Order: sequence, then C-alpha cells, then structure tokens
Amino acid sequence: MNETKQRKSANKRAASIWFSLLLTLFLILPANYHAQSKSLASGESRTAGAWRSVGPAPPAIEASIAVDAATRTVYIASLGGGILKSRDGGQTFAPANQGLGSLVVASLAMAQNDPTLVYAGTGAGIYKTTNGGATWSATGSDLLPLSLIIDPTDPNILYAGFNGDLQKTTDGGDTWVSSANGIDNPLVFSLAIDPNNTSVVYAGTAGTGAFKTVDGGITWNPLNVDTTVWSLYVDPTNSNVIYAGSNGDGVFKSTNAGASFVRTGSPAVGVVLALAKSDERLYAGTATQGVSVSKDDGATWTNTGISDGLGLVLSAASDGSIYAGTNFDGVFEHTPSSQASDEDDRRASNWRRVAWEQLKNCRCQNGHALGIDPANHEHVFFSTNDGGLFVTHDGGRTWEDGGEDGLTSRAPRSIAFDPQDSKLVYAGSFTGGGLYRSRDHGRHWERRLFGSSEIYVAGVTVDPVDHSIYLSTFRSGDGIWKSVDFGETFTRIDRAPGSLPNDFLFLSGRGITIDPQHHQTVFFAGNSGIWRSLDAGASWVNVDQTPSLSATVDPVESNIVYSGNFAGVLKSVDGGASFVSQSNGLPDGFQTARTGSVQIDPRRHNVLYIAFEGAGVFTSLNGGDSWAAINTGLDDLNVFGIALDADSPDILYVSTNSSVYKTTSGGEMSEKK
Repeated sequence: MNETKQRKSANKRAASIWFSLLLTLFLILPANYHAQSKSLASGESRTAGAWRSVGPAPPAIEASIAVDAATRTVYIASLGGGILKSRDGGQTFAPANQGLGSLVVASLAMAQNDPTLVYAGTGAGIYKTTNGGATWSATGSDLLPLSLIIDPTDPNILYAGFNGDLQKTTDGGDTWVSSANGIDNPLVFSLAIDPNNTSVVYAGTAGTGAFKTVDGGITWNPLNVDTTVWSLYVDPTNSNVIYAGSNGDGVFKSTNAGASFVRTGSPAVGVVLALAKSDERLYAGTATQGVSVSKDDGATWTNTGISDGLGLVLSAASDGSIYAGTNFDGVFEHTPSSQASDEDDRRASNWRRVAWEQLKNCRCQNGHALGIDPANHEHVFFSTNDGGLFVTHDGGRTWEDGGEDGLTSRAPRSIAFDPQDSKLVYAGSFTGGGLYRSRDHGRHWERRLFGSSEIYVAGVTVDPVDHSIYLSTFRSGDGIWKSVDFGETFTRIDRAPGSLPNDFLFLSGRGITIDPQHHQTVFFAGNSGIWRSLDAGASWVNVDQTPSLSATVDPVESNIVYSGNFAGVLKSVDGGASFVSQSNGLPDGFQTARTGSVQIDPRRHNVLYIAFEGAGVFTSLNGGDSWAAINTGLDDLNVFGIALDADSPDILYVSTNSSVYKTTSGGEMSEKK
C-alpha cells in the first residue's frame, strides 16, 4: 500500500447556529464554539481513560488556490488548517492566519493583479486582507460561503454562494444583500464571471442546476445542464464558451454563452468537481480519480496520476501553471508546455507537490459517520464532508480510499452494514447524491437515485431480519424511504395511520433505527420530534415533539429507548411511547453528535456513551441517571459521530473536526476500576 493511500483526509469543519437553519448544521460553527470547547477541555471533567488519534491526514484542499504569477504569490486554503502563503512561486509556505476568526476556509478569492487584496470564506464569516495576508479583518457577513468570486474590473464587487442564498457586495464586503432572485433555495458550490462583461455571472448549485444573470445578480435564469453542477469555467479567450462539470455525466460545453449546452465527453469518473484551462488543455478534477486532462476540448481524457482520490479544486495562473487541490494527497503544481506530449501531462512525476510538509501534519478533517463491520471489528468506514469515504482494515493503523473505484459522492453522511451479511454496505449521500450501495464489503460502489433531484440521505439502517433498508432524509421534508429489494427500488413511507397513499407527513431529519428484538418497530428522530412505527414503516405516530437527532433501542431490553437531541438525552422505558429528559451531568448549550446517537454496552446495558459537538464524550454507568465526561486524550471536542464495537465494547471510535479518535478502554472511569 503506497503512502498516498494511507494518508488521507477530508475537512469541512462546521456546526449549527440555529435549529431553523438545519442544513447549515454542516457548514458553520457557532460563534461561541472555541470558548466553550476550551473551557470544557481544561475543566475538572477530563479525568478519564485516554483516547488517541488514529485518523487519516492531510486535510482536504477544497477552497480556491489563488495564484498571481507576476509576483510569484500563491495562497492555499484548507478546511481546518487555515491559509498558507508563498512568496516564491510555491517553493516555501508560511501560515497567513492573523486575525481570522476560524481556520475553516471553504472559499478564497484574490483581486485580479493585486495579491494584497484577498477575501476568505471561513466558518466565522467572510474575512478580508488588504496587506497580502499579514492581517485579516471581518467583513459584514458572518456566514460561511461555499464559493466566492470578485469582479475583475472592480474589487469592491463580490458574489458569495451560500447554503440557501447567493449574496453580493458592492462596497468591499461592508454590506451584503441577497442576490438570488430566480434561484430557489440555492446551495451554490461554483461561481464564474464573464471577464468581458462583468454583469454576466454563472452559478452552479447542488440539486437545483445552473443559473445565469446578465444584470449583475438582480435576476437569474436557469441553464439546461445537470441538476447538480459542481464546477463552471468561462474561457477567458472567448467568453461565449462555458464549461460545466456535472454530477456523473462528465463535462458539458456551451458556445453561445450558456443558451445551450452539449456534452463534450467525460473522464473515467464523470463527477467533475473542478475545471480549469491552460493553453489548449482542459483539466478536470474528478471524484475518486484525481485530475484528468484533455487536449481535444473534452472529447477524450488522460489521467494525471497525481491522486486516487478527489480533485477538489483547480486554479490556472496567467503563466499557464495549473494548481490542483486534492482530498488527501495535498496540492500539486504543473507548468505545461504547448509542445508537451500526452505522456508528459499524465505522468505524476511532472506535477510538483507543494506545501506538503505543512499539510501532511494538519489533522483537520470534518468527519461524520463511522461504521464498524459486524463480522470484522477492525474493518471500519469513516465518512467525511469533502474527502469522501475512507476505510481501515486494521483498526485505524492505516487508511485508504473507501473502495477501488471510490464513493463518487462529495460528502457521504451515513454508513450502515447489513447485520446478516456484512458484504452489503450502504452509504447515504449529500444533496442530490442519493444512496450508494456496495455488494463486496465496500470495494466497489454503485449509485441508487430516487426521489427529488435534491434528495439528501442523512440516515441509513438495515433490518436485522429481512434485509429491508430504511432511509431518513434531511431537506425540505423529503420523508422516509424503504427498500425491500436490497436497494434496487425505494418507496416513500412517511404516512400517518389510515392516510391516503400519497398523503405524506413530510418528515425530515437524521435518526432512523430499528428495534433489534422486534424488527417491525422503527424509530425516526427528526426536526418535528420522535416518531414510531409498529408496522415496519407502513404508518408513523409522533411520540415526542422534541426536535431530535438520533434514536437508539436497548439491544437487551427493547422497552428502553434513548434519543439524542439539541440539548441532551431523552429516555423512554415504555417502548418509545413516551420520553423524559435524562441529562443530569451533561453540558448546556451543545447538541449531541449528528451520527451515532447513544451507544450502549451490550454486556452491561446500563453503561452508555454519548458525544457532543463541542463538548466531547460522556458516559453513564446507571442507564442515563447521571453522566460524566471522558475526554482525556481527546484533543478535539467537536465530535460529529460515535460508534461502539459490539464484539469488543471497550473499543469506541469518534469522528471529529481534526481526526478519528479511538479508545480501547471504554473511556474508563475511576468508578469502573
């Protein structure tokens, strides 16, 4: 196994500000997160057995790489590691983070021909430097933008694409106004501007397609490309030529300024996350096969060989250099020659790795779900925000890509093994991704689409008796879905008792779980509270109105059910008919981890574990009557997911912003010794 397959990571550090901004749960940190985390980390609660980091590195390079060839200035932004700057064309780098409110940097924009003026989209909002990154100051926006672009003729004019909005400033970021008229609930991952007419701007979204404005963002009109457009590129030599990267069908091209598009061709992997052009070469950053290059306008492609993972970002400099950011192999630079052969372009040796010393040690990745193989406790999957899916076969000592052809999803959110047949694995995916299915222990994956083009599968669980798959969704009340044929087809099932076939409850949320003792009983924990079905999902009843993130049924006594929510833990002792708070000793002001819920030791079912985003891990020795923190060795208390090894219950894994952490002592407390 080579080094690049062992050192992998993906980072998009985020948490929620308000419950009403549910999808933003993934994209922005609470303003008081750092202060709260520091307080808890240094308090008396850290008295337990040690955790250790076992997660892959380095971070995902998703934000724009900004290059000014004339001054040999290069900026690289990472999700959790902040910004690195080079003054010598990428030979050496130094941090440039003074004044940044967050080291989560998801977007970057540099003024044309002025490397002293740069904007950074961070977890604490949009920041600006006017002195080349020596210091940064906050602008008038405190939201995290997924994309940023500057008007090349006026650096005071910027567009910012957010989760749910597209905004514009005309005064250098002091004030921002919504500029999304005509785009319904956008999730804007890409922006491109016509350099010859800066009133013309293009926007690519996840789930709602691509759009164009000809009046500086006053109104937007849809373009006929794909429902998800990860990348857009306007040819600077002919701005009637537009390239678009789709979510599975390769590259599309327009020669009439977006009036119509035709498919030009596709790299081996048709999920095109980034596009750039240098001379006659078109470059595409893809999901799971790094970066590919075409010399015939996208008709045929050759792979550069620099990465087996995601090519997240591409940036072309004025001298023809191409910079590529990947999800676990770092950043590469290539200066092509017009006389170079195809072999020169595709040989990884002709790409120079930059900033590797800084990036390889940056433990900064945004983890989500963890899945432990029920037949092999050292086989663990780890889903990340922008790095895709990773897998370890040795309990975290080494990591590699989650399949030979990878999981071609930008952000898998949930993992579930079939309890009866662990070669069947399912992964729920981010907006527009649907479900991914593997029938060979995760070596290969296939995409299963159903429902709306924006469907976001947040939770997956598999019936331990009849192999049925239940899915919870997160956006716009897309409901609960079920498959009885191993994921071939899905039927929507969120209906009240006695309702008509198409009279749905419009449920949305994360938590979905099955009672292992009575597999006809299913629980859903979501935005409108906790729901229970006693007939294998055919009908649902609201049993608690507390907005919740997860549910867990006691594997020994199924009349006991736990739920994690935005303030603590609920417990039911009557099979889920009613719930009461069980949060004595749990921290205030933190939400429970979005995946994993309450973990129960099957040998001693009064021993519980629960994780919090910003407060670490807590345990109870008495069925939830009281809780205590077990955070010794856990350097990052922002825990997104938790999983317990049922065969060896003293082994727990948690996923955090920075790494995967593992304990083999069950977070041992002094009371347990």
